[in-house]
Amino acid sequence: MIPLRRKAVQAAERLPVAASRTIRQYSAKQPAKTGDHVHHSAGSSTDHGHHSAGPKSESFGVGFYVVLVAIPVSIGVYTASRPGEDGKLAGFSSFIDSYSYYREKWAAQNALHTAAIQQAGFDKNLYHNSTGTKHIDLRFPEIFNTGSPYNGVAGHRARNMDELVAHYEKLNTENEERKVKALAEKSG
Repeated sequence: MIPLRRKAVQAAERLPVAASRTIRQYSAKQPAKTGDHVHHSAGSSTDHGHHSAGPKSESFGVGFYVVLVAIPVSIGVYTASRPGEDGKLAGFSSFIDSYSYYREKWAAQNALHTAAIQQAGFDKNLYHNSTGTKHIDLRFPEIFNTGSPYNGVAGHRARNMDELVAHYEKLNTENEERKVKALAEKSG
């Protein structure tokens, strides 16, 4: 009940002010002067907001002082970096020149990196352009029979591997005999 009463009192306070207002056309009349009582959505005040109270003291800002300091500092750095009359390097230049050994170190490192990249490119070209064999030597012939025995397609079930095993055993014995002959010829 109290919040309702509070709203009613606020509405009653605004009622006479709202009733006395007339609709104004902004181009036809002079705007209200500073000090006039103005009502707006944020409350009421005597200031319009677009009128200033007077001139303010403005500083130059940080940028002005940075430029002001940068000019003599840059002149000082320039004069300190100039070589002397006898041609000897100044303090800044000799300090910078003391790190010149990095130039040789980086050149050697870059040469090694370039050689490694060239070798990698050569190897990649070799592997991609060489013709591989299409033959696959089966060391595990039972691979054909692996898989689930369920949901198999008709005619595709476990096969008798005896012939395949005999074929590969024959190939292996022939290879072994050929190796033994080659070793006998080399040693003999």
